[in-house]
Amino acid sequence: MASPEIKGIATTAKLGGHPIHPMLVPFPIALMFATFLCDLVYWGSGNPFWADAAYWSLLVAIVGAALAAMAGFTDFLGNAQIRAMNAAWQHMIGNVILVVLALVSFWLRVTEGAAEAVLPWGLLLSTVIFALLLFTAWKGGDMVYEHRVGMHPEAPAETSASAGQDRGLHA
Repeated sequence: MASPEIKGIATTAKLGGHPIHPMLVPFPIALMFATFLCDLVYWGSGNPFWADAAYWSLLVAIVGAALAAMAGFTDFLGNAQIRAMNAAWQHMIGNVILVVLALVSFWLRVTEGAAEAVLPWGLLLSTVIFALLLFTAWKGGDMVYEHRVGMHPEAPAETSASAGQDRGLHA
């Protein structure tokens, strides 16, 4: 029995036909997580190196998040099908809150000093940011894997077996 063809939902921000947003999001995700880990290590060790590492990791994460957000907003505003999804709204609103919290955390680190800002507020904020990041990343995954956002709308969903057969490969 053949499965129904599920069409993809096109994104607006593309480079060479590939959606830009998913190319950019791994960097701020990894750097926000690194900030959280550096804050934890600083809390446990008291070594100011880790507070400085968290500071720089957070700074680069914010820059990366701004770039990813521009592509994400372009996709969100450029396609009514994306705006119609609850997951898209949750992903966007959660990430806006996350970036605002990251900016607050960075501002504290600039005004109070990297090491002085970690405890308690820097660690608390990086913990909340990391928890919120898990939620928003899950929602982003829902958009791709459940709703096929960013998949070519003209191409039907393929199983790995049919994809191999189309290329002359046989199991």
